[in-house]
Amino acid sequence: EVYYNKNGHFHHDDFIGKPYGCKIRSRNNRGLGFLYLLRPTPELWARSLNHRTQIVHELDSAMVVFNLNLRPNMVVCESGTGSGAMSHCIMRSITPFGKLHTYEFNEMRAKTAKEEFKRNGVDHL
Repeated sequence: EVYYNKNGHFHHDDFIGKPYGCKIRSRNNRGLGFLYLLRPTPELWARSLNHRTQIVHELDSAMVVFNLNLRPNMVVCESGTGSGAMSHCIMRSITPFGKLHTYEFNEMRAKTAKEEFKRNGVDHL
């Protein structure tokens, strides 16, 4: 597959095996276009996910985490998993030994969120 943006065309094969932070040059425009390979964060993940529900964006989620005074190793109960964007921000705040109990009444959304938590390596929280 190929990722296209204003900086050029970037083949997914060019990303594989590269360390985070490295500069990837485009295959068109004589390699003048580039992008940086970034480590996935809850904010980047939330921008790219399918919006199954209305999501809480990064500025709002940062305020929620701040106002709740979330710290590592806390136990948090969340009502309404939805797309999981807020869940990821909470989980990042309560790592490494915290626990998030999140409830979603919609079976399809709950199943999809559970799969994404596992894929993103946060299902242990």
